[in-house]
Amino acid sequence: MIARSAWAALVLVVAAIHLGSGWQGWLPALVFSGTVVVAFACGPLVRWRRVPAGLTLLCLVAFALAGGYWVARDTAETTDPSTVLLDLVPRLLTAARPAPATPELLVPGVLLVFGIALAVAVSVTGRSLLGPAVGVVVLYTCTALLTAGRADRYGLVALLLVALLVLGWLLLDRLETGGRVLTALPFVPIAVVALLASAVPTSGAFEPRELVEPPVTDLGVSNPLPQLASWANLGPVELFRVRGPERAIRLAALSDYSGAAWRAASLYGPIGAVAAPDLPPGGRTAEADVEVTIGELTGSWVPTVGRPTSVTLDGAMVDPDSGSLVLLDELSPGLSYRVRGVVDVPEDGDLMRAGVPSGDRARRYLALPGLPFSLAEYARQIVQNARTPFERAVAIEQVVKTGRVPDAGAPVGSSYARLERFLFGAQGEPGAGAGTAEQFASAFAVLGRAVGLPTRVVVGFQPAGGDEERVVRGSDATAWPEVYFEGWGWVPFDPLAGTSSGGSSAAAKREVLDRLASITATPTTTALSAPPPFVPPTAPPQAQATTRESRQWVGLLVPAGIPVLISVMLVGLRTSRRVRLKRAGAPGAWDHVLDGLLLAGHSPPPDRTAPDIARDMGSPPALRLAELADYSAFGPGGRVVGGSEPWRLARVVTSGLKRRTRWPRRLLWPLDPRPLWRRR
Repeated sequence: MIARSAWAALVLVVAAIHLGSGWQGWLPALVFSGTVVVAFACGPLVRWRRVPAGLTLLCLVAFALAGGYWVARDTAETTDPSTVLLDLVPRLLTAARPAPATPELLVPGVLLVFGIALAVAVSVTGRSLLGPAVGVVVLYTCTALLTAGRADRYGLVALLLVALLVLGWLLLDRLETGGRVLTALPFVPIAVVALLASAVPTSGAFEPRELVEPPVTDLGVSNPLPQLASWANLGPVELFRVRGPERAIRLAALSDYSGAAWRAASLYGPIGAVAAPDLPPGGRTAEADVEVTIGELTGSWVPTVGRPTSVTLDGAMVDPDSGSLVLLDELSPGLSYRVRGVVDVPEDGDLMRAGVPSGDRARRYLALPGLPFSLAEYARQIVQNARTPFERAVAIEQVVKTGRVPDAGAPVGSSYARLERFLFGAQGEPGAGAGTAEQFASAFAVLGRAVGLPTRVVVGFQPAGGDEERVVRGSDATAWPEVYFEGWGWVPFDPLAGTSSGGSSAAAKREVLDRLASITATPTTTALSAPPPFVPPTAPPQAQATTRESRQWVGLLVPAGIPVLISVMLVGLRTSRRVRLKRAGAPGAWDHVLDGLLLAGHSPPPDRTAPDIARDMGSPPALRLAELADYSAFGPGGRVVGGSEPWRLARVVTSGLKRRTRWPRRLLWPLDPRPLWRRR
């Protein structure tokens, strides 16, 4: 039994380490491995005959749940034990992916591993070898669901687990059967794995996070766009350092425009939670992983690259539509973190043929409340010769940058009035033909929306130099517009001379400009518009506010699923035992009767012979079966009495025992695990 327990523990430790890949760092794998060891150490307590096994199991499970509540209660919104425990799984599914290795997020994994390992530790005391396989399948499946299949992309862990299972089955079978090896047994799991591998879909797989509506927090963060001027005044002051591939660093993407100013999103949720953006990502993407060390940068906005998919900062919240990251607390000098993001990287040919969305899907990115006629007419003149959305965007970019100069001291603002002064103002007027990145990006975005291009403004940094570690200074702060193209995502443009857009190539834009030959657009003679009143953000729809009650039903899946899983495992193990006993002839049939006596609460002393036990039962079928079992065990030549008679007699005897048993024992008859570790 020691060899069997050691093998089962080893297999579960490997599966538990694999489960740890759903969290950040090496600590989860260590904690889950230790949990397996603790569960197997509890096995002797379950087998202690002075205390009923069911009572011991109940106490162990209650102790584990109490420990989980004690760990998670400090970070929960309530102190009610049932609510805290039911909310463990939703909290994990709405955390980052991989999840931070915080105590409250590790609790669901610890409880899962402990429950499975304890069930396997109890099952391996019998002759069944299926318990470890079932436990491994459950842990591997949970890992695949938690990581969306990314933890074992090439199936190497699955191959290792199958190899360990097969090796254990072969060696244990050889040890316990005196050299007879069931050589066909290893092919069963291999065939099952091959069948599952061919049947499981590689795309559009089930995502459990879709079952949980992520918690949404209303944060009153300020718009970072007006800070461009103050950052520019800092000049060479180091704001932060970046180590990793050369990509534009994003701070915030602003999608809502009121006619007076751009507004940042106010609703944020945990990074990694499933919350589809208004407009889906493009068909060609690239991943970037960078390390950021904060210097003099202040505020709540977190520098990132592309759409962040993971970050090592605890408490980071993300706007699912723009990918903007914020902290509940402000940045502090010396803060260091790693962030991974996805960037849309369409090719020139893709953009040349791409369209743009319209209707309700793009309403937010086309909104221009109270647009002045001067700006609408100016935009129409710019794109009158353009044939495709990409050509319209290139034409607007060229017109906005032509004849206008960057000026860090220009008046700030992005209202209609400020943009009209920037685009149409007479020479000598403050802000006429001159502006910061705010005016260049805002002018492009407003003119683009006026001709049907979904746009937004991004505030970020474009540090110069291609070194592995780049210093981002105040002078690197800028803003740029982005246009959404159907199927290819958000593409940046460059209306500010001297910066790199990072979108389409210069050759593609030059090809468009050569075809358009010359672009002429003149302002109308309308007076400059007064800035419209600021429209405060509307209250978020009630559907976006996630209540604790709407998420707790997902937490019920785990406490409801564990008993079902244990029941299925026990039924399978008991069925496997009956099959083995049936193949063993009369001795196996008599062992089946002894199992029935144990379940009925009349287990005889181990020193009684089979005929003595049968006479005490007063059952003629039991007497006949005891004679056959004795003859098979002690008769001349050790003849094994087989055929259908012994098993038919065993079924008659056990049916009678079951009928005379009280209904609670009859209800649990197929699930009672005690026959699994009864010594034959």
